[in-house]
Amino acid sequence: MTSHRSRVAHFVVDVGDLERGAAFWIAALGATEEPLDPKSSAVYRRLRLPDAPVRVLLQLTSDPKSHKERMHLDLETDDVETEVRRLEALGATRWSRQQERGHDFWVMRDPWGNEFCVLQTEFPDLLAQRPSWAARDTW
Repeated sequence: MTSHRSRVAHFVVDVGDLERGAAFWIAALGATEEPLDPKSSAVYRRLRLPDAPVRVLLQLTSDPKSHKERMHLDLETDDVETEVRRLEALGATRWSRQQERGHDFWVMRDPWGNEFCVLQTEFPDLLAQRPSWAARDTW
């Protein structure tokens, strides 16, 4: 067996509109868009996160959402309610407040119904490296 390497390159999110999807997720994550080959840009948008080597890849689809996702994004914050309100201002909706196993968090849906969670800080040292949204004035 030859040696090789592998890593997670993208977390893919299905959207029904690439422009609106890019606008929502760029604002929600503080991401920047990376250029793609023109042959791919009709179906995909690739977003670079400000603090992670994994990219978010938006994929255009007209397939209707019919089930709960088996994978999703978790966003950590030091103020869950304020972050939920910020995301709602961007077009997300509250889906379900969860209180289980000592955790209190919101399951949200992006404008295309994709679920993601907003939870209390899990990695305080990493969160402390991020600028505050108020300082960035992006919402």
